[in-house]
Amino acid sequence: MRRRVVIFTPAVLGVALGVLAACQTRHETPPPTETTTSEVPNHPAAPVANAAVTRPASHMWEARGVRVTVPAGWQEKKNPDYELYLVPPGVTSSPPDEDGRITFDVPDLPPHLPFMLQMSRIEHDYEADLRKTHPDLKVDEAGDAKIPEATARLVKSSWHQDGVRHEDVALLIVHANGVYILGMRAGEKRLAEVTAAYEGVRQSMQWAK
Repeated sequence: MRRRVVIFTPAVLGVALGVLAACQTRHETPPPTETTTSEVPNHPAAPVANAAVTRPASHMWEARGVRVTVPAGWQEKKNPDYELYLVPPGVTSSPPDEDGRITFDVPDLPPHLPFMLQMSRIEHDYEADLRKTHPDLKVDEAGDAKIPEATARLVKSSWHQDGVRHEDVALLIVHANGVYILGMRAGEKRLAEVTAAYEGVRQSMQWAK
């Protein structure tokens, strides 16, 4: 579901910045369709006897000044709410939350000065917006993250839905006068798989020159 997080600057400025967060509580959109990529893997997978069951090799994705490595087998889907929307291997349609996903968003911001982007406010509004649709939301962990040339916070939250525990992880980044959000969501079924893939994507992230 689409949600809008409004990041408020100090009252003395009298200016509000609207940020469209990459949290998963957005309007339901039609099932994403698969995207294509012209990227050619640097190290193509070795040929196998049955090519039909071969998973796509990992490849580099780059847009909006950021590049990350898409894990092998993970599929890119078109979604108007995200720059990058990934689903696990074997998923052929828009998955429910418990099937997991990894997303990357670069919200469009109105004209502003660099000091107007306050990480404390971004984090607060991100959590508050999640709580609107998940009243039992619990922030399990939140702390600074090391990202070159940026200020970043890693926020881990959880809630229960239909008796299933779900986790949301968001890497909130302020870099070069912009906001970047690398997120993941998964239920118990795919949590270990999605978390491992997410950590790989996070470690691979670089600023494109």
